Amino acid sequence: MNLIPTIDISEALNGSKQIREKTAKEINEACRSVGFFTVTGHGVDKNSLNSVINDSREFFHLPQSEKIKVAPPGPEHFRGYLGLDTTSLASTLEQETPPDLCESFNVSRFDDPDIRLRVQQPGAEAIFLPNLWPKHPESLRNSFETYFKQMEELCNKLLALMALALNLPESWFDDKFADPTSLLLVNWYPPLHENALPKQLRRGAHTDYGMFTIVAAEQIPGLQIFNNKKWIDVRTEENGFVINVGDLLERWTNNYWTSTLHRVVIPEEKELSTKDRISVPFFFQPTYTATIETIPTLIREGEKNSYDPVISGEWITAKSLSMLEE
Repeated sequence: MNLIPTIDISEALNGSKQIREKTAKEINEACRSVGFFTVTGHGVDKNSLNSVINDSREFFHLPQSEKIKVAPPGPEHFRGYLGLDTTSLASTLEQETPPDLCESFNVSRFDDPDIRLRVQQPGAEAIFLPNLWPKHPESLRNSFETYFKQMEELCNKLLALMALALNLPESWFDDKFADPTSLLLVNWYPPLHENALPKQLRRGAHTDYGMFTIVAAEQIPGLQIFNNKKWIDVRTEENGFVINVGDLLERWTNNYWTSTLHRVVIPEEKELSTKDRISVPFFFQPTYTATIETIPTLIREGEKNSYDPVISGEWITAKSLSMLEE
């Protein structure tokens, strides 16, 4: 039995209010019970995702001397290439582990100088820096920008459904995402031909920081969630996206929805662990200055507000810095 429910959103994207409310109810049940669900019928072009995966694999197979040309130039720069031995996601929860067995490359939406000027915040300039684009493969930038746009469109549609799921107007979140600080990341898990260090994983146990994450992954096992005091494998579906609640959404809902601990382990089967694996998470995140405070209707009679308000960008920046190795 797959713990992660699958929700077909095709009818909800173009259907009546009644159909959208039915889908929203399914989303609510998934976010309350496990914090993860898979969507199908999302309308995202499969060829667009394949282009991102293929171009990323070509990039990660380049010599290290080429990849580091787009590595962050300073300790508080978040864009570009991060190599092995540079990140430990478990450290965001103050857990000491060896570095993750993962290389990554990420971009934001802030190549447009007008947008950058409008939203940039004093002391947080690194968030809004232009992206670092490699020269090879030449098609990588176009692949990423095309997919990024499709992900933003899908996220906005999901945002409306999530508002409905919380018994809010469909536009309730819109002003908080006027200039989202979303991030497109590609993780490359290289083949493992020798034993890993004790407690070393492809991605250490963590929760995501933002609103929600949409993950596309190749059909190779590894993603696990922590549920009922044990780790459970997450099966990926052909043409399906895995979506999970982030910390900010958990705060917004006063724990009504769950930001679930998850990790990426090394497959036990040698024929799988010696293959490389790519996953493509898209982190949907509010405007930098958005105040995240509990939605009043989600504080039920007799309950306390579990969280103080936080500024979205400040929260995410602090978490991002904590995962980088000194």
